[in-house]
Amino acid sequence: MNTPDELNVVRKLYSNQDYPKTRSLWSLITNAYRMINSVYIFTNFDEYCRQLRSDKQEDKQKVYWKASYYEKLIDYIKIITAFETLNKAVLIKRGILIHKIDRTFNKELFKQQSAGKPVKISDFYQDGYPDIPIRGNRTECNGLAKSMATINFSHTLNEEYQSILNLDKKLVYYLKEINLKRNRLHLYTDFHGAFHVEHHIEKWRFIKDTSISVIKKEKDKIDEELKKIK
Repeated sequence: MNTPDELNVVRKLYSNQDYPKTRSLWSLITNAYRMINSVYIFTNFDEYCRQLRSDKQEDKQKVYWKASYYEKLIDYIKIITAFETLNKAVLIKRGILIHKIDRTFNKELFKQQSAGKPVKISDFYQDGYPDIPIRGNRTECNGLAKSMATINFSHTLNEEYQSILNLDKKLVYYLKEINLKRNRLHLYTDFHGAFHVEHHIEKWRFIKDTSISVIKKEKDKIDEELKKIK
């Protein structure tokens, strides 16, 4: 069941009023920035690399084991959550609907969105976007799915959405890989697997540096936008 507060956030995100919309987007992007900076392997990267490179088993200490095994799934979840939040915030900024459309409201737009193709907020508005009614303990937003679910994260990584988001293609490749592993990790009992150490390090250095840089860039933008309209 959706609460009035949840629906109020949705209304602000799609509002034509600059401050409420920008303030809500600022909250989303700031949360994404906090999340990406809490990834264990990122915050302990240099020490992780040192322990990983060592040929001595006694050098494989806390950071190595946590980054390689115990925090790995949590790191995957944090990375995907950060980019899911960022991608959807940026899509709204660029005029794309991120909440799923009610099938009965507009079948064509529903089909378009379900197929992983972006739907413009302006196209959704053409059928009208009435105020959010509150009936008893239920709240609904006409035109959107009652669950208030948002589009699949995997869709935001496809070509149609990336033509709008324009993330680094190499980063998108790694995000798809991480998302796939995140979805499957609960089936595994360990994370053993052979890899070339230096390749592994460079891969994760790229993911770390690019992820933090991309999200920080959007955070800096929204910070300035919010200052201008306060």
